[in-house]
Amino acid sequence: YDGITEVEARYTLETDDGALIYVSNWGLRHGPKEVMERLAEGENVDASEYYFRTTPIFETGAPDYQWMNGIVAIATGQRLANEVIITVYEVT
Repeated sequence: YDGITEVEARYTLETDDGALIYVSNWGLRHGPKEVMERLAEGENVDASEYYFRTTPIFETGAPDYQWMNGIVAIATGQRLANEVIITVYEVT
């Protein structure tokens, strides 16, 4: 058991002002076997109990958000029973 899950997701975000931002997000999630089993069963597990990091890349043609095309970002993740929460940080 190595407990490592490779995460790959592609999705489009819509901002409050209607702009569309395409996201390609790759990363890793792993932790103790018992914790990963609890996640697999749909249990809400505190994010401090496992490692979940990603590297999102943004693409948009929206003028107000074009700055996102040129940044490097990292993100932390938390998997809940019915959703995934990703918190993104720009590397400066």
